[in-house]
Amino acid sequence: MQAVFEHQVSLRWRDAGALGDVNHAVFLTCLEEGRDAFYVQALGRDPHYAVARAEIDWRAEVRYAGRQLRVRIEVARAGTASLTTRETVITPAGSTAAEARVVTVLWDADARKPMACTVEEHARLALHCPRPPTT
Repeated sequence: MQAVFEHQVSLRWRDAGALGDVNHAVFLTCLEEGRDAFYVQALGRDPHYAVARAEIDWRAEVRYAGRQLRVRIEVARAGTASLTTRETVITPAGSTAAEARVVTVLWDADARKPMACTVEEHARLALHCPRPPTT
């Protein structure tokens, strides 16, 4: 697996406002779609998770006309039950539209609380952490 995961997201007509730009709240949905795809690829299944924290910085306007965005996800930290990711929304022209830091926790739907990653899950998620440069 690679350290950086990318996923294409299609914009919907309703995502744009009267001025033709994509509404700021839509970025969180785009990030979520990318994160869902990341978890499926990284863990080989569709896990239950909850967002514990999300910080987002908007960098550029996104117009609906492009209709496609890319979400780039890189693991910053894989904890026992939490995962901290750096997530980026990229325009069709290759510009960074938004940068986010998101903390998620794997969720036990029956117990209604966070649950620890298995050793195998932790190892699979760690594959997406940046690798130190080789000398």
